[in-house]
Amino acid sequence: MCLQGAQLTQFKHSQRGEMLWLSPDALYKKGASVRGGIPVCWPWFGALAFNPDVVKEAVQSQQAHGFARELEWNLERICESAQGVRITMTLSHNEQTLKIWPHEFKLVCQFELGDTIAIELTSQNLSPSHMAISQALHTYLPTQNIHKTRVLGAGNGQYIDALDNWQLKKQVGAIGFNQEVDRIYLGDNQYQILTPNKQFSLCSNSHSSIVWNPWINKSKRLSGFPQQGYKNMLCIESANVLSDHLKLAPGKSHTLKMQLTCSD
Repeated sequence: MCLQGAQLTQFKHSQRGEMLWLSPDALYKKGASVRGGIPVCWPWFGALAFNPDVVKEAVQSQQAHGFARELEWNLERICESAQGVRITMTLSHNEQTLKIWPHEFKLVCQFELGDTIAIELTSQNLSPSHMAISQALHTYLPTQNIHKTRVLGAGNGQYIDALDNWQLKKQVGAIGFNQEVDRIYLGDNQYQILTPNKQFSLCSNSHSSIVWNPWINKSKRLSGFPQQGYKNMLCIESANVLSDHLKLAPGKSHTLKMQLTCSD
């Protein structure tokens, strides 16, 4: 794990092996997110320009995915048990964040690591005014062969295609990969990910999620990403984006929950 970004970069199950994909070319330097694992995207997701007006109106930055993934968090506690380990990290507003985003806040990220990966990201509004955010737990999953990987759970659901002028489309059957994919799925967030050697189950309490694979051309432009890396990864991101963004009243909080399990 990294204190910067409260980022879980790797997790190897005792029986089923790696549950997360980490780029072999990942960069480890201050202020740069690590490519792989589960980055925390907060208080906005993706390019700021594509966020709702209420989210982007107060932001004084054009960086993608917010600032939480690039700042050092505080390690509050580590609790071990027979079932695994619980890790709690926090991030609060400071002089640096207030220059970018004029809200007082506290983020609490709790990891439960054992037979599964469970994460709870709690956003607390400590400001005297409403606080609008979009967010995502940007989960990178491994696969032996992206061409033989399928994602179930979005059948007959709707999604917004970020690669086709943000058109609203309908998913028919399983999600497959034979080109670049960048989609925002709307509705309940429960997926089965079928790869050649293992099966994942990912669920969360949000009502929007992102399915992403950069494919051939974008892989050549991404930092910390091998040109052939797209063949062995995909992202399923538990999120609150677009119309599913959050608006927290003063003193209120929200917890984004996700759980990832793996089976043979």
